[in-house]
Amino acid sequence: MALFIDTLDIWLMTLGITLITAAYGVFVNFVRRPTRIATDGSSTTTAQMERPVTVCLNVNKCLSLFFITVGIYALATGLWASMTWPLPGPYNLMFSDAWPIFGLVSLMLGLAMYLGVDLRYLSLPIALFSIPVIVYGVDILMHGLTTEPLFASGMYILLGLAMLISPGAMLPRGNASRYVGAIVMILLILSGVLAFFIGISATFQHTLIWMKWAPWYGTSG
Repeated sequence: MALFIDTLDIWLMTLGITLITAAYGVFVNFVRRPTRIATDGSSTTTAQMERPVTVCLNVNKCLSLFFITVGIYALATGLWASMTWPLPGPYNLMFSDAWPIFGLVSLMLGLAMYLGVDLRYLSLPIALFSIPVIVYGVDILMHGLTTEPLFASGMYILLGLAMLISPGAMLPRGNASRYVGAIVMILLILSGVLAFFIGISATFQHTLIWMKWAPWYGTSG
């Protein structure tokens, strides 16, 4: 067993945090109707603005710092894992090689949100990045990888579907895009919950596995 296998636990929980945060970002940008404050101080609903990203620029600016940080972390650790393959056999294909893709997409989104770029311009690359995600999910299910292949596969496939249909939330105008955005939100949340479940379960399993492990140079006390 590789020494650094426990990185997978925190990767999965980080993924869960990021996906649920992304669902909130979808809500703010593409589901919630823009509002303005009327002269009497009440909040009134307005027509959808030309550039949804500008409606919540401050929120996006704050969220961008999160996505940039997670993106740098995932990209750096993912590249390391892709070069060293610290996990058992095929798990490196499913997790080590997929993790830097997650980092790349997170970093791309974070930079776009920080710069105030219209997120609709990212709809095509996000949709295309869904292809390897869905492929990995199907592969996990076909080969029965992990102790919970159905959940692990579902995590990938739900995320891939959210990415695949995300242009439907970004590009059209009116209620149709809001409905698609709501579906994307649900898919992201479900995938995030599965990531949390798998990561937390793996933490307890790996703790038992490593109970008697000690570094080659020994321990003090």
